[in-house]
Amino acid sequence: MNERRILSLLKTGQVAFRYPLKVYYQAGSSDFGVSVPKRNFKRAVWRNLLKRRIREAFRLNQEHLGGKSFEVFVYYVGKEEESYERIEKSLVQILDDMAAR
Repeated sequence: MNERRILSLLKTGQVAFRYPLKVYYQAGSSDFGVSVPKRNFKRAVWRNLLKRRIREAFRLNQEHLGGKSFEVFVYYVGKEEESYERIEKSLVQILDDMAAR
């Protein structure tokens, strides 16, 4: 997902929030992006770990979208590292909300 598409998604997309994730989305082509802020996680190791957890949770649970395609951008808003189970639970709730709309 390139910068231009992310910016348009942030401006025109819908927002869903379940701690520690904030998700911007809109119907359209299937595309996925993740951001973990350097402000909260100074070391790249921790940012990459959280991004891997988010991507894996999305990959394993995208069937909750019911075959619909969305452009999705996930922003990690937590200040501390969360477990995979917590991230997955939040993401599943958001995906269920997206599919219902």
